[in-house]
Amino acid sequence: MGRIAFYLDTRNIRTLDVRDVDAGNPGMGGTEYMFFLIAAKLARTHDVPMYVTALGAYPEGIRYCEVKALAQIASELDTEDILILRESEVLTNLHQLKAMKSKVVVWAHNYSGHRTLKACVQCPSIVRYLCVSREQYENLRDEDIFAKADYIFNAIVTRNWPKPLAPSSEDNVFYMGSLIEAKGFHVLAQQWPKIAQAVPTAHLHVVGTGQLYDRNAPLGPLGIASPDYERRFTPFLTEDCTLRKDVTFHGNIGADKLGLLSRAKVAVANPTGIGETFCITALEFGLLGVPVVTKKVGGPVNVVENGVSGLLYDHEDELADAVIALLSDEHLCRTMGHAASERMRALFDIEVVIAKWERVLREVQEGVPASPDYLITGTGKRLKECNRKLRAFRFLRWLPSIDYWRHAWNKKKHSLFNKRLSKFTHA
Repeated sequence: MGRIAFYLDTRNIRTLDVRDVDAGNPGMGGTEYMFFLIAAKLARTHDVPMYVTALGAYPEGIRYCEVKALAQIASELDTEDILILRESEVLTNLHQLKAMKSKVVVWAHNYSGHRTLKACVQCPSIVRYLCVSREQYENLRDEDIFAKADYIFNAIVTRNWPKPLAPSSEDNVFYMGSLIEAKGFHVLAQQWPKIAQAVPTAHLHVVGTGQLYDRNAPLGPLGIASPDYERRFTPFLTEDCTLRKDVTFHGNIGADKLGLLSRAKVAVANPTGIGETFCITALEFGLLGVPVVTKKVGGPVNVVENGVSGLLYDHEDELADAVIALLSDEHLCRTMGHAASERMRALFDIEVVIAKWERVLREVQEGVPASPDYLITGTGKRLKECNRKLRAFRFLRWLPSIDYWRHAWNKKKHSLFNKRLSKFTHA
């Protein structure tokens, strides 16, 4: 196989030390960490250059080249056989990508908008749109990009993680992730008083801040999230203007987090499930033998086996009951924690995942097109499957995807609401 190049904007993470990539995420976003992890593993057997926008303490074995932007080195990239980049780079670099001779793999760690998906379909150099979960992949079934799509789970180096321990003797509930609205911490905060009332010994530990993705993001008085977001969740976590005694904020922590995380009895991941294409938080806690509670939507459905390795809920107001159920049942916690650890090691170990990368990259190198898999493994996809079959008829190719219809309808509702609100306020 030829040269496999990666392009990654590293300006916001250049101060972090990720040289020991096997040890775990040093406190950067999951997407950036996965770029370094997969690139480092592929570099064991392949020539892997990585184009970065800022040099730093990065894994050995990869050849780094500092560039200002992808457009700056578009012609140089033609010497690479395969180029792997984030979905967020497509629209801003579309002109250069269309002229590129290299085969491009778009690694979609986030859900893409309609414009990005359309650009990926129409750009001849883009030969794969690579999802990070089966759920993310299946939800593209009535999109044109499905013909170029495939999926590979995110990975973890399981040998560096301890075998699952017995459930913590303390009723510790952990949240780990960015403290921004999209990650849904406010939902857990709103329900914490209910959890604490049902289990008086419960203690909430929060790992992360609003600066996980942007080190320069402004923070509020508590120094943990933006001023507006702090005002949204602190009323539920404070008493007499001081933080509740059963709540601890730990800030951003690096690869040495295992000692802290092993104190968890239950973990809560992205309570809203919004935008969650995988859920590395669920993977890491599960590997430690900690059952995870999160919403039954998106990537977490592939990471957490509901009722076996954790609990998935349909509605956000069910979160508290799920956490209380686990805290109140030692046997259930232990059983689910053991199942979670076994599942993570079997499905998401780096050696299992890298073998799938080798397959996909070999197919890309040899010009083998993606082979769509129409099997439905989750819920809520029947309508999309019907739409896909309708669009298979030439005279119905004009039909938009279900997600396009939903987006257009929500946009219209939002517009109508704003118009009515404007008329009311100016009456």
